Amino acid sequence: MSWTTLPAWIYENAEFLALEKERLFLRSWQLAGHVNELPEPGDYLRFDLLGESAIILRDGEGEVRAFHNVCRHRAFQLVDGPAGRCGRAIRCRYHGFTYSLSGRLIGVPAEEDFPGLDKSAFGLVPIETELFLGLIFIRFVPDEGPSVAEQFAPFREALGHYRIPKMVPFGPHAVVGINADWKTAVDNNIEAYHVPVAHPGLQRLYGTTYSFEVKPLGVSRGGGPLRDQPSKNWSERHYQKLLPDVPHLPEDRKRSWLYYSMFPNLAFDIYPDMIDYFQILPVAPGRSISRSRSFVLPDERREMRAARWLNLRINKQVWIEDQGLVEGVQRGLSSSSYRAGVLSRREVRVKQFQDMIRQKIPVASCIDPPEPGTVAALNSRMAGSLSAAAK
Repeated sequence: MSWTTLPAWIYENAEFLALEKERLFLRSWQLAGHVNELPEPGDYLRFDLLGESAIILRDGEGEVRAFHNVCRHRAFQLVDGPAGRCGRAIRCRYHGFTYSLSGRLIGVPAEEDFPGLDKSAFGLVPIETELFLGLIFIRFVPDEGPSVAEQFAPFREALGHYRIPKMVPFGPHAVVGINADWKTAVDNNIEAYHVPVAHPGLQRLYGTTYSFEVKPLGVSRGGGPLRDQPSKNWSERHYQKLLPDVPHLPEDRKRSWLYYSMFPNLAFDIYPDMIDYFQILPVAPGRSISRSRSFVLPDERREMRAARWLNLRINKQVWIEDQGLVEGVQRGLSSSSYRAGVLSRREVRVKQFQDMIRQKIPVASCIDPPEPGTVAALNSRMAGSLSAAAK
């Protein structure tokens, strides 16, 4: 029996996106950055998601903290840009309310005009934080779901070989708009069934070595060793030739490209010479952005610098191809001829992802779109029925 895909209507529906925000995104772990992006006290990162905004900073004691990026006085957003430095305190540019790096309200201009003000009750609102392999994860709404460490437990040892906590940023943050729903982009990123047709460069590098595996809790891995046969493409052939030995990696990882994913929207590209992460973040029904950054271990070998340049060149082309694919799918989802499709056994990672969407938001099981204004109510009824059946 064939596996059925998610229905087309949920890929461009404002009511469904509101459920995704409430039931999925605000309750899931989101990668905010790497600890080495915050080398000094007062350094900060900013992370935005569906109307929420977070400040992630290093405090005066060297600890990484996260707070809602909102002044407690009149809700002005405190910091701008993807990253920066606020010094020894965070000062609101609207009225001058000032907060310590630990989030305490420490300064109020004309404080005498706030009779009875208890500054201890108006500190910045903290956000749940978890550090895993030097990576900073935040969760806007506490949830009973597993920690990042629990989710990645099946791959913890394998990822440990790459010395990720010691890595440093390589190039700037990249944010790219996608004219497609976040689920369309994730569907594409977690399967290799399309590689032989849509990514000739990756096909030349991998041949038939690509494999995949799915673990519980929404974590999966794909990829494999690169072929020894030199590619006919200049960039690929020179990458194969120049990639130097990385002594701390096991032999089977020294020439492997691997791709890890974590539900709902995070992926890592793990190469011998560098790693990168990218998140697909929703911004509106049928539209999303890719947020990404690369990290490397310090290595001044000429061969390593060349390999990294070639890696970026190869994968820039892959990104261009992928963007065209997902935007083409999004246009096709609007067709009256398409309601749902089928999945191959090679798309088992897509099946896991889509099954988890249905589990979190049961109305995603409806092939036909509900009447406008009824999506949330129908989802509540379906969730209640599933809960009762489970008992």
